[in-house]
Amino acid sequence: MDTTTETTTTALWPCLTYRDARGAIRFLSEAFGFRESAVYARQDDPSVVEHAELRWPLGGGVMLGTSAKDESAWGLRTPGNDAVYVVCDDPDALFERAVAAGAETVRGLVDEDYGSRGFTVRDIEGNLWSFGTYRGEGAAPRADRETFAALIDEWAAALVANDAEAIARFTTADWTFVGGNGVTPGATFLKLVASGDLTHDTMNLDVERVVSLSDTTVLVTTHGTNSGAYRGERFTADEWATDVFVWDGERWRCALTQLTPVEAPRSTDG
Repeated sequence: MDTTTETTTTALWPCLTYRDARGAIRFLSEAFGFRESAVYARQDDPSVVEHAELRWPLGGGVMLGTSAKDESAWGLRTPGNDAVYVVCDDPDALFERAVAAGAETVRGLVDEDYGSRGFTVRDIEGNLWSFGTYRGEGAAPRADRETFAALIDEWAAALVANDAEAIARFTTADWTFVGGNGVTPGATFLKLVASGDLTHDTMNLDVERVVSLSDTTVLVTTHGTNSGAYRGERFTADEWATDVFVWDGERWRCALTQLTPVEAPRSTDG
């Protein structure tokens, strides 16, 4: 099962210039793992890159072009004087990859007192590239399957405890359900739990897929079973759920839950 997470949106693009932009694109891809997403060359001279975009798998990217391509402020910038910091999950493996590809070590792997681990190297034209696990003050933690499996387990425990206040800590104020009965405000669900009209005694959920839409928005798909009582009537459910989680600066909270019941197999008897 593919549980790879990749963020594809960004609102901030560092811009660099290179004497050999095409060589830089190859180097940044081979040494660091950037992914080429767009390259626009000059029609009468393909060696001149007017504009290129390279994506970083964890989100964001860089733009670059050939230096001295025109008389604009960007074209006249002196190459080799830029510095970029990039978040990575495995700095040790990336450091080995970068050095093997020819990056000059400026600062080897080091553990910082603020919890980050990372390194700094120089690219083929002199720019400084720092990579580390530090994501920035108040930034969302890594959105992977392990993170959300633990979070979903905690949420399930709150549901089985029938504790409306504890359940609400995992949701936004406008949390909403979408299912076979239409749209239901999460506040209605919480009121039912608080009153005792809705109780759960089992809640077993497995995280199947995690997809980041941005640095602060993640889709989490789960499959599970649950049982309980609604106003005295027993029920059991086998459901798929896709939850939209948003980072509020402190924790991931669910803003939307889409429920899809698993249909019972149809009988093939006459």
